[in-house]
Amino acid sequence: MTRRGFTLIELLVVIAIIAILAAILFPVFAKAREKARQTSCLSNAKQLGIAAMQYVQDYDEVFCSNNNDLGAVGLYTLPNGLPSNSSNMLWHYQIYPYAKNRQIFDCPSSTNGLSATLYDSSHGYGFNPLMSRIALARVNYPAETIVMGDCAYYLMDWDVLGSPSDNAEIPAARHNDGSNFAFADGHAKWLAAGTVSWTDGATHADPPMDYWRPNRS
Repeated sequence: MTRRGFTLIELLVVIAIIAILAAILFPVFAKAREKARQTSCLSNAKQLGIAAMQYVQDYDEVFCSNNNDLGAVGLYTLPNGLPSNSSNMLWHYQIYPYAKNRQIFDCPSSTNGLSATLYDSSHGYGFNPLMSRIALARVNYPAETIVMGDCAYYLMDWDVLGSPSDNAEIPAARHNDGSNFAFADGHAKWLAAGTVSWTDGATHADPPMDYWRPNRS
């Protein structure tokens, strides 16, 4: 009895089928992997929101500032416990004692991470500058007011080109075309890109939906 092997055509057909299946499945796997990162990031946002609210409770129910310029280097400590190399105490250094975990400032889908040893203004999340030193009592809709969220810079708003801050970036839509946000009542959730910020590159005085201004009527 003779044994028959695969012909070249048959091998090519099998390879072509495997290639087609891979092309179909790889995007599915990539989306599932990003969904897992989105969930991890949402947990980070939740913990950062809780840390921010703990700060509020300790400071007469007032949110931290964008930046406390202390006027001298080394008056606060970095995550590694050593004196800072800058006089600027950005919001993440203000709430860090309540978080006590450098990793929650690093979005798993971002290449920026909070340095443990050097002053850093770019990591995984940005702060809403309109919440700087705002009393909790002035936040009319806490569950609908953003405190922080996915961003490539330490400040975040709805429009890089316009109000309210020239020193900010729009939310980073890293997670399946959306971003995770922490809100002024302590909860966190994902919102689709364009829901809270403009993505067309034009200047807009107002956000598409107002999750930003704490004392709106």
